[in-house]
Amino acid sequence: MKRFFLYGVCLFILTACGGRLPSPHTAERVVTKHFKKYGKKYKETDFGRYKVEKVEIDHIEEIQKNLASVEAFTYLAEGSSVYRVRVTLQRKALGWRYQSWENLGKR
Repeated sequence: MKRFFLYGVCLFILTACGGRLPSPHTAERVVTKHFKKYGKKYKETDFGRYKVEKVEIDHIEEIQKNLASVEAFTYLAEGSSVYRVRVTLQRKALGWRYQSWENLGKR
């Protein structure tokens, strides 16, 4: 009984120490995956014509618990253009998921 209690306390401490914001690597992976899917669905857009080459995370801020706003630069292949986007991510049971995005401008 005592052993199960200790395991429960250790599990609680480990889950309580988890961050409330996604790491930059996680945010980059989610944003890249979303725009690749977006390009397949909407082929007439820039994301459909040119592949996403890389994503640079500018900053991440918490909107509320389990909801984060990520501002990123999305670079398209062949030096065609760079988009500054704001993506809202929601924390689900198995990690961070894309919820919405907003175009902040094109370079």
